[in-house]
Amino acid sequence: MNSLLPVTRMLDALASNLDTWNPADPDVWHSPRADILEGDKEYRILMDLPGVETSGLEINLEGQTLTVNAQRPSTVPEGFQLRRHERPGPVSFSRSFSLGAAVDAGAITAGFENGVLQVTLPKSERVMPRRIEVR
Repeated sequence: MNSLLPVTRMLDALASNLDTWNPADPDVWHSPRADILEGDKEYRILMDLPGVETSGLEINLEGQTLTVNAQRPSTVPEGFQLRRHERPGPVSFSRSFSLGAAVDAGAITAGFENGVLQVTLPKSERVMPRRIEVR
């Protein structure tokens, strides 16, 4: 029996799941993808939120949990009726990130431009490298 057969089937299943991932599927919006970047002095969270307005965004920090809530309305311009619906309609979602002690919670900032949310999380002084002087 070929020992690679189960691995091949697993990879085929993974590939078929990737092929069927559809960003227009409303379920995708319930947990949008995020990139988390780390620099020398800060972390950054980047999230693509097409069609969301600044007024539809809410970012909260409770304890060590940062939560992003967003809403995007579905609008049909006056004088038009919807004939075919492929884009997700009204959408709302919530996504949480556990920060831990490595983040200076009081210095978190957020910006939103061209449908991309960027949350900047400065590193805490406790985790920043420092030089210790020898006397």
